[in-house]
Amino acid sequence: MNKNPESKQFWRLCGPLLLYWVIQFAARFIVELFAIIPHLGEIIDYSAFSDNMTQDEIMNLAWQNAGKVMEIVQRYQVEILGVAALFTIPLTLTLFLMDRKKEKTLNIPQNKKANIWKYAQIIGLGVAVCIGSNCLSVMSTLAMSSEQYQETNQMFYSASLPVQFICLGLIIPLTEELMFRGILFKRYRERGSFMKAAVCSSLLFGLIHGNIVQFLYAFILGLLLSYAYEKYGSFKAPAVLHVVANMTSLILTATGAFDWLVVKISRMGLAAVISAFAGSIMFVLIQRIDEKPEGAPPPTENKITPDMFR
Repeated sequence: MNKNPESKQFWRLCGPLLLYWVIQFAARFIVELFAIIPHLGEIIDYSAFSDNMTQDEIMNLAWQNAGKVMEIVQRYQVEILGVAALFTIPLTLTLFLMDRKKEKTLNIPQNKKANIWKYAQIIGLGVAVCIGSNCLSVMSTLAMSSEQYQETNQMFYSASLPVQFICLGLIIPLTEELMFRGILFKRYRERGSFMKAAVCSSLLFGLIHGNIVQFLYAFILGLLLSYAYEKYGSFKAPAVLHVVANMTSLILTATGAFDWLVVKISRMGLAAVISAFAGSIMFVLIQRIDEKPEGAPPPTENKITPDMFR
């Protein structure tokens, strides 16, 4: 009996993400245990236990200990996320290399790789997107109205600067790009238009961030990351863009530049306008990149491609 080919397609398109989530969940659990073990003496106060304790007293003590555990986990959350992200690399890198090898074996036409000097446009776009989106989120009060977003920000920026740069600036964006652009976007792109692949992979990318502010930012950023991959013909483009955006946020927060902007609405407005202007210029320059492979037929009328944005 022949197997249903659609089931293979389902696992090819959804299986990597499911495995990615399982690995991250298991890795976070293991790393959290290692983070808690050195603090067991701090968590459990053995002198508080007695043979005459009531059930309510035992429950209250258990809740207090659970609160201490959560406090310790939150204290090392950035490190935990960074190490958990490293655990996903064997899966994502293996699938990424397998997909690229399969493309070469099947002689699938690939977009031309952009010249290295054109990556300056990617860097400029990353800086502009980071500053502009942060200013807009504050001016719209969206960032201030989301308690979960505020808690996440406080947790991220409470870690030491070296940890922030290594985990939030390098490890996490690179591992996310391997999954969401290197694997998911490219696999969705095999089956449909650029727009469909970009929207699907960006929606999934936004959903993993857990709150509405980061979802909106990640979704828009995901579209730009997918477009960069398409136009530059290389995984390096979205990887550089993502790292630059994250690093810009970390540097401007550490130096107090964002705090300086927030003091006056006029400063944020001006920064948002300048970022939009600079980002638009970078986007137009990226649009002019000729990504079409040699000898490729012109796009059909019913298929959406990056050329249609010109």
